[in-house]
Amino acid sequence: MSGAGFPSLLLAHAKLLAARRPGLRPGATLPRLERSARGVVADPSWLARYRRVCGLADDGALPTLAPQLMAAPLHLALLADREFPIAAMGIVHVANRTEERTRLPAGAALDLVARVAGSREAALGVEFDLVTEATLEGAIVWRTTTTALARRRGEKGGARSKREETAAGVEGGALRSAIVRVAEDTGRRYARIAGDLNPIHQRAWMARPFGFRTAIVHGTWTVARALAECADDLPAWPRVAEVRFRKPVPLPSSVVVSAWRRDDGALDITVSPPKGGTAHVEIRVAPLRA
Repeated sequence: MSGAGFPSLLLAHAKLLAARRPGLRPGATLPRLERSARGVVADPSWLARYRRVCGLADDGALPTLAPQLMAAPLHLALLADREFPIAAMGIVHVANRTEERTRLPAGAALDLVARVAGSREAALGVEFDLVTEATLEGAIVWRTTTTALARRRGEKGGARSKREETAAGVEGGALRSAIVRVAEDTGRRYARIAGDLNPIHQRAWMARPFGFRTAIVHGTWTVARALAECADDLPAWPRVAEVRFRKPVPLPSSVVVSAWRRDDGALDITVSPPKGGTAHVEIRVAPLRA
């Protein structure tokens, strides 16, 4: 990735490992921190590897979540900031809302800004939002809000979905349903692209101290792979993708990606275990209204 103002990934990781975090006191709010970089262009070889590991076609456009990965050094710099009180290890990604306001060419030079945009008490701890925006020629063309949960000590379990019935309001049966096999090395391959050194995505023995029986794949990989599977049915730009993460995908495993067309033109997508039960991820991609 090229661009002006990018912080060092290695330095940010070193700061994350070395810092002692006091945690967020009850009733306190997170500081308003911000990082930015100008003229960020996706390296063609990086983009090709990203598409390959996620099963995305090369259509000449930046994939939906590519700018989020391009901004990863900014996110890590925020979490590594000495004023940020929450330890990065153990933070759980619970939701994402991504606005694609236009089709972005793969070689677009984007001005990126990421900011900590507030926090609130939740049932299991503290939820906070990380907002990332991409600007092209002076206009905001892409925006995502990442919602994460910092659990209180002793709290277990994941966040419940606000949308219990993904298929409610759909037209007829599923448009598509496909089994996707997730190889054991998917977490490691994706981690190299995303710059994410979290051990829970590497190997089973590294993930077990954190409460997982196996390594788990990144939630953003799961979303990108599901969008790739449903690419022909996605609404045209401008559009918004709303995601709820329910439970992680273990490595290796198989998942079922299913999609339904809603009567309002949106597409509902679920990524589920083959034998049913709680979905791993729920996605709704809808036309973006002005």
